[in-house]
Amino acid sequence: MPSFRSISAILTVLLAVFAFPVLGAAQSGPAGRYLEGQHEQVKRILSRSGDGNSAEVATIVSGLLDFEKVSEAALGDHWDERSAEERTEFVGLLRTLVERNYQSQLETTQTYEIRYGTERTQGAVVIVETTARSTENRRAPEVSIEYHMKRVGNRWMVEDVVTDGVSMVRNYRNQFNRIIRRDGWSGLVERMRSRVNP
Repeated sequence: MPSFRSISAILTVLLAVFAFPVLGAAQSGPAGRYLEGQHEQVKRILSRSGDGNSAEVATIVSGLLDFEKVSEAALGDHWDERSAEERTEFVGLLRTLVERNYQSQLETTQTYEIRYGTERTQGAVVIVETTARSTENRRAPEVSIEYHMKRVGNRWMVEDVVTDGVSMVRNYRNQFNRIIRRDGWSGLVERMRSRVNP
């Protein structure tokens, strides 16, 4: 049975990049440099003392993810069938789940280090290549993480994350579809609401 704990945990790889120590960016382009700038902002927050740091970081980092685009892509035809109010609620629930998951995973994500690689374009999407490696278990293989980004106004937004070849959006789609087939749209939303307000 799919769990929203596992669904939201998928985004840890997206959010964790901003807690990782950065080893360098050999050939970063504009999207990679934007990610690095956000990373530096998060590092400054984490260097301060205070109980509200994790919430502040989660808000900043989750602001990089285009939740509406992710929701639309992950839901497919189910998105088209929903009203504007239903879409707005769904996007808000997903955002809350991601922010809470990041706060709970913050300590774990700081046990990795990140290296920025090259950028490449795929139509209107810029793909930023990175690798992550555990600082606690050096024998563990490094993880390949690709950030699929688009320019939105004066900032870059993440529309998908591919971890070792596995797409976050496709993973979402598979899990959402299973829940909707079994429990309907109302069952999916109720499950999300229960995670937000246990």
